[in-house]
Amino acid sequence: MLAIGGCKKSYEPPPHNLFENEQLVLKTAKDLVGDNVSFTTAGYFETDTVKSIVAGIEINEKNEWGIKFYLISWIEGEFKIKYETALLNGSFVQCMVNKIKFSDYDTELIYYNSKDYFMGNANGDIYSYIINLKSLKVYSAHLSVITEGRVSLDLSQNIDDPMIKNFYISYFRRDFPSLRLVEKAL
Repeated sequence: MLAIGGCKKSYEPPPHNLFENEQLVLKTAKDLVGDNVSFTTAGYFETDTVKSIVAGIEINEKNEWGIKFYLISWIEGEFKIKYETALLNGSFVQCMVNKIKFSDYDTELIYYNSKDYFMGNANGDIYSYIINLKSLKVYSAHLSVITEGRVSLDLSQNIDDPMIKNFYISYFRRDFPSLRLVEKAL
């Protein structure tokens, strides 16, 4: 019996102008992630020479709610989901989410901040994430306004870069000068 192998797929680069066209970036994300995409951007997330797409969705179901981010990369001639975050606390309603660039990193990162969406009358929460898609790490900060004047900031244990830690502390200290940093023991 004779077995015949298939042709090797040619590994063409992605369509040249796709990353500059927000509608094509959104369509590509929706094709892979689904229609409930709330955020998309293209950038240098994996290397400083090859662009990829990041998409964010909001899940609001009976037993689970929050947000997820997806890294969509050009692999073997087509776009594929390369990574997705766990379900994170947050909402894309009234939030701030965008690319961010730190001088110590050769790639762009994703920055998310829920702003005051989860804030109540006298207390509330702000969720913030910096997502490094090169190392596939999610760094988080959770600001809790316990009572008037009592504010604490809980940073994730995986923050191994002083630049990220200092970014979170200085960012939240602007609005909450009485901020108390909560560092969990390892």
